[in-house]
Amino acid sequence: MSQSSPAPAGADVVAALAARRHLVVFIGALVAIGPLSLDAYLPAMAEAFGVGIVRLNNTISIYLLGFGLGQFFGGAFSDQVGRKRIGLAGLGVFALASVCIAFASSVEHVQWLRFMQAIGGGFSTVICMALVRDIYPLEELGKRMAMVTLVMLASPIIAPSIGAVLLNFGWPSIFVFKAIYATALGMYYLACVPETRPGTWSKLSIVTTLHQCGQVISRKSGGRRVPVHYALSMALGASVFMTFLTNSSFAYIEYFGVAESRFPIYFGLSIIGLIATNIFSMRRLTQANAPLFFRRGLAIQFGSVACLVIIVLLGAPSIWLVVASVAVMAATFGLTGPAGSSQYMSHFHKLAGSASSLYTTLMFASGAVFGSISGFFFDGTLVPMVATMLVATLLANTIALQIKPRP
Repeated sequence: MSQSSPAPAGADVVAALAARRHLVVFIGALVAIGPLSLDAYLPAMAEAFGVGIVRLNNTISIYLLGFGLGQFFGGAFSDQVGRKRIGLAGLGVFALASVCIAFASSVEHVQWLRFMQAIGGGFSTVICMALVRDIYPLEELGKRMAMVTLVMLASPIIAPSIGAVLLNFGWPSIFVFKAIYATALGMYYLACVPETRPGTWSKLSIVTTLHQCGQVISRKSGGRRVPVHYALSMALGASVFMTFLTNSSFAYIEYFGVAESRFPIYFGLSIIGLIATNIFSMRRLTQANAPLFFRRGLAIQFGSVACLVIIVLLGAPSIWLVVASVAVMAATFGLTGPAGSSQYMSHFHKLAGSASSLYTTLMFASGAVFGSISGFFFDGTLVPMVATMLVATLLANTIALQIKPRP
């Protein structure tokens, strides 16, 4: 069941926003705050603080946990007080925490500040799916989601390269850059993008937030809780890639001995297929074929991770076999992401922020859990990483099989 009520900002505002082509670029750049915060700072920071890189990997898991919390409350709050207020508040917290990290004196300080940075990032990015739902008509959701994702995908390729250049000035410069990036987005949002979901601070309520979350979870279609099945399946599928992100520095730099300067190249190769499948989704995805895209994407993901497990169990004789398997695995998100998001968000309108909160909270929480599990069982090999990824994709496919097409 989808909602067809007019966008809360008014039809004239929504129509004007939908006509702005650069708006998708802005939303994509806003979403990119998440992956921009998962870059190649770990090796240099580990050396500076005199700790192992595996210990610094925990800052990524902590970031994912804080990001999930920020997204859970941020999306629901945006339904109550307005998208713009929450987005700007999040960007401000993110920028301030980034500056503080640059002057941190210990790993413990970094971990706490990364948590605060993540909450700000969660606030500012959770509104993006809700913005797309506010602005664009139902039949365009899939393609618009694919366009936003395509813009966002530039960040995993560009971020490591920027990080590698900034490392010449010391690892703190990376976080100064993040602060500048968030500030620039905040200034643009403040000056150029109107509110799409008006509200007032007096409506802010934790009780209402939990009630909204309950409404999203209980939403049914055809007598079944189809929306929450999409959310769970997408979250588990995304945690496959997040587990790889958490361990990518160890896998490429320490296990295979890749030079830090070449790490962005190997990492970037994993994104090429994802860009291609997103372009495919932009051109071919419709509300009618979205369920098929989603199921097939998850099936291919399972196959690629299974191949990765076999390669690792055989001793990972070549880094290129690992890179190729990861590239195929990453490419599946170009199918599952836009297709799953469009199907999921089509069930909501007035609760678009809360729906986005639930999904993204599940995604980053599961990413943090699976990333931590792979770290807990760390034994100096790639086996814990790929085994954790296999469990996540198996669960994602199992839940997806429970989703029945709309009548």
